[in-house]
Amino acid sequence: MLIESYNMLYNNYPFMAYQFVDREKEMKFLKDKYSSQSAELIIIYGRRRVGKTELIKQSISNCPLKALYLLGELQKENQLASIYSNIAGLTLDDDFLKGSPLNTWQAFFDYLTRYIDKNGMVLVIDELPYIHKTNPNFISILQFFWDEKWKNMNFKLILCGSSISMMQKIALSYSSPIYGRRTGQIDLQPLKYLDFRELFKDWNEEDIMGAYAVLGGIPRYAEEFDRTKSLPENIIKAFLDKDAFLYKEAKFLLMEELQDFANYFSILKAIAVGKITFNEISNFSGVAANKLFIYMSKLIELNIIRRDIPVTLSKEKSTRVGNYVLKDYFFRFWFRYIYPNSSLIEIGKPEIVLDIIKRDFNNYLDTIFEDITGELLQNLSMNGKLPLFTKWGKWWRMDNEIDIIAINEATGDILFCDCSWEDKETKKSVMEELLEKSGKVEWGGENRKNHYAFASRKGFTKEAKKFAQGKGMNLFTLEEMISSVKSNK
Repeated sequence: MLIESYNMLYNNYPFMAYQFVDREKEMKFLKDKYSSQSAELIIIYGRRRVGKTELIKQSISNCPLKALYLLGELQKENQLASIYSNIAGLTLDDDFLKGSPLNTWQAFFDYLTRYIDKNGMVLVIDELPYIHKTNPNFISILQFFWDEKWKNMNFKLILCGSSISMMQKIALSYSSPIYGRRTGQIDLQPLKYLDFRELFKDWNEEDIMGAYAVLGGIPRYAEEFDRTKSLPENIIKAFLDKDAFLYKEAKFLLMEELQDFANYFSILKAIAVGKITFNEISNFSGVAANKLFIYMSKLIELNIIRRDIPVTLSKEKSTRVGNYVLKDYFFRFWFRYIYPNSSLIEIGKPEIVLDIIKRDFNNYLDTIFEDITGELLQNLSMNGKLPLFTKWGKWWRMDNEIDIIAINEATGDILFCDCSWEDKETKKSVMEELLEKSGKVEWGGENRKNHYAFASRKGFTKEAKKFAQGKGMNLFTLEEMISSVKSNK
């Protein structure tokens, strides 16, 4: 298994069907670390399937040092050390290791240290939590070798894992034996919309957005979609078959990270169907309010949900105000459509579930369109096509709500944005309503400068365009925002 994984890593990943996109920042970070003359201990973590291993593979493809990749397994020390010795022998072309595998961590790392001292090395240990489960002293052994030998060598140690909670415990927390020794870390996030869309270049923009809303920017999940088929056809193939890869994926991911997942499932279902306040979630899920906070904190830590507060609110005033949303779109889609209809999928009725999805899908896309608009407008702001705004978010008060507000405390600039995913042109009345709402936002002083933007799925009426032109408002469709962003590159 591990030797096969080694072969896949160093033979251009023949099983990888998707294109490697984005990750420029992370690639530069790793390249700089590999080129340094100091020892480096780098932690890479993030949810499963997000592309950590592919990032590592791409980063070491042109590395000046020899790179040794070791994949974690649930095996005991003597078995795993022996397998790693064989892999090291193949990678380093070392006849001794090929013929006489070492079966203890001490012997294996001692031998490896002699090579590192002479030549330098990048050592990647992937799926570290698997090794820790059956070898709880493994991290302490790494700590010993780092402190006593490796920290003064041209050595780059990369520790990688998909169990976020376990990686935080064994590699990042104060109680970890290697605490204080890391020289860098990468919390790898799902692809942003701009980068994800590169995987679906032949699709129209609305279908790309639909795929993003379903797959959540996870590169591995994009493999499950056939670009020659429609979005509904792909949803049937990837989700609505009880044997499909993505049908039970969310359940497997949560079971790996969480205990008492029945309560977690109830909480996530509550948020997925629109229960966004603490009390609403407690009432719907049946989890008592005095226990719910612990569950919610864990889901936030795992980047599955987030807590939104009005962007103009100070931290001191935010403790009692907050709405919860599923941050991970894959979980959002799964808990909204797959989990509640699993009985229909199990008995082979995908067409009924697909009809449920189709009838509600535009409602589902509405808030995701807001998030994507925020991402694109931030890009335009950073590239000088809009004023510079330093803080982005939502705003609400009583019955008033504004989809996007961006502010700059230093300059007094504030942007108000309305997003509409309705299947009709946006009217002048929507613009007048936003003007009225903006007057109710308490922020800034005499130097406050208001800016307005509107994002609309179907564009704008002639009357709305004329009104916006007279007020200096920015109008965008999704395609126009994409075009404007791409013109910056």
